[in-house]
Amino acid sequence: MTGSSFLGIFFPDERATTVEDVDYQKLIDSGIKAVIFDLDNTIARWGDERLAEEIIDLFERLTSMGLKVGILSNSRNEVIEDFVIDLPFPHLFNANKPSRKGFRSILEELDVSPQEAAMIGDQLLTDVLGANRLNMFTVRVEPIDPEMEYRFTKLNRIGEKTLLFLREVYRFLRRIKEAACWNNNL
Repeated sequence: MTGSSFLGIFFPDERATTVEDVDYQKLIDSGIKAVIFDLDNTIARWGDERLAEEIIDLFERLTSMGLKVGILSNSRNEVIEDFVIDLPFPHLFNANKPSRKGFRSILEELDVSPQEAAMIGDQLLTDVLGANRLNMFTVRVEPIDPEMEYRFTKLNRIGEKTLLFLREVYRFLRRIKEAACWNNNL
């Protein structure tokens, strides 16, 4: 569910501060049947060894609402992987997001189409871009701890800041164009 402009593929359909702030009922009402979460800095701090109880409670609440839950991560952290493996939810690690392959794999495991799934993550260049490439609904959350991130993620953040800047320039130029058109019509 990408935007109409070239840059739209990099931006989410919605934003929320945390995964707890997402309006899951709204997702259900719009036809979403599954929610796929990124791991690091979305539902767990980078380097954590387990998920917080609040996240486990959230997953239970979502499944009680009728949503399927999955975890899709580029993580190679074996300690938290061992913890997540014991959860009753589909998961895929080392997913190489934004590659479509990992997304397609978790969608197949959840038995939903891309249009029936929402991806929730903290990165534009992996979570949002990858899901948008399949026309999934996307929600970007703020990173749990932006100071604690993998080196490559820190490089991605520079790219994200560049994209956000370009989007603001585009919006500014569009407003100027609209104002010029308005003045020509007077």
